[in-house]
Amino acid sequence: MKRLSYAQRKRITMYAGLIWGICSLILLLTGLFFQTRLLPDNRTFSTFVGLSSGMIGAGFSIFFQTRRLLHDSERLHRSEIHDTDERNQYISAQAARLAFWVSIVVTYIIAFFALFFSVTLYFFLCISTLIMLVLYLLFYWIFFKISC
Repeated sequence: MKRLSYAQRKRITMYAGLIWGICSLILLLTGLFFQTRLLPDNRTFSTFVGLSSGMIGAGFSIFFQTRRLLHDSERLHRSEIHDTDERNQYISAQAARLAFWVSIVVTYIIAFFALFFSVTLYFFLCISTLIMLVLYLLFYWIFFKISC
């Protein structure tokens, strides 16, 4: 199997960011055009506009940041060294693992506080916690099978 170079992987990330931004822009324009039919009240509409705008900003910022990185060979080389260094990968993996477990615990605690306000929100947060846990265990099993 042929492995992609670091620059090729960054180029894929750049175009994924562009696609993300364009799709979010289309979603926002569709929501604005069909506002009366799709979005029932002003609070839902405000939330929709805010989330869509954030997604647009995230997609295009990934695109422009990666594009700028690809045009500067020195920064690209430093970025490759930083991303492929085993110590940095280990630190990132440990930070991600800790952040994941903290987010599960915080979501679970918030779910119990949400029970006082909305039963629907309580069930949503509990199911979200279970889905995150099941996905974690599934990916752990897949990566364990691949590495053995």
